[in-house]
Amino acid sequence: MNNVFECLVKGNYGQRRVFSPQYHAPRKTAFTLAEVLITLGIIGIVAAMTLPMLIADYRKKEIPVRLKKFYSTLENALTLSSLKNGPINYWDFPNKQSDYEQINNFFKTYLRPYIIGIKECDNTFNSKSCNKIRNNFTEQKGTEGYVPIYIMPDGSCFKLTTGGAGDWGTNLHFFYDYNCMGHPNMLDKDIFEFFFTYHKAENKVRLRVGGYQADNAQNRDDLLQLCKQRIGSCGALIQNDGWEIKDDYPWF
Repeated sequence: MNNVFECLVKGNYGQRRVFSPQYHAPRKTAFTLAEVLITLGIIGIVAAMTLPMLIADYRKKEIPVRLKKFYSTLENALTLSSLKNGPINYWDFPNKQSDYEQINNFFKTYLRPYIIGIKECDNTFNSKSCNKIRNNFTEQKGTEGYVPIYIMPDGSCFKLTTGGAGDWGTNLHFFYDYNCMGHPNMLDKDIFEFFFTYHKAENKVRLRVGGYQADNAQNRDDLLQLCKQRIGSCGALIQNDGWEIKDDYPWF
């Protein structure tokens, strides 16, 4: 039969199968170890080149969203509190520099009840993590002694301190860390200042993004120069740019 062996395989359908000695199964191919290593090396190089850019681009979008959200949260808390506690200029403001008890009492009375889900980072709330968070704020002014740290529901956190207080009025500084436990824990990079001030003589209350230096800025160029000094004014630049980090932002 022309070197062909036929075998009748009886099955459900009575199929006839033909087996030939000349038949060879298709050869299976595979990558060599060297080829795999070279491919992995190329992927690693491409990832190393593109990941920092992707991360930076993500942060440029995330930070303004977080800052705007925190600003709105403070605004809403002030508005709601004024309905309950009366006009802001009649509130009992702290009158001592970085006095934990005064600051915490002020916050608990006038703001905390109107911020849903907020927690105080004190000795009763995971003290090990709280000490680490507190150490993350050592670069900021007003760190003398114990000052309140608060954790927001979205995982961000902030420190509240007075930056000047007396019979004339009060300056309150909110140092907001949008990624809290993350790095680099540096002003105007991942920690941003919000400034709340009350002047009795002027009967004036104001909440703004950025430190008091931003008040002296006449235009965007002034804000950009202040931001380059990394003194807490970069938030004002981001707000001025429509809650956006532009390409000339100096800390990316």
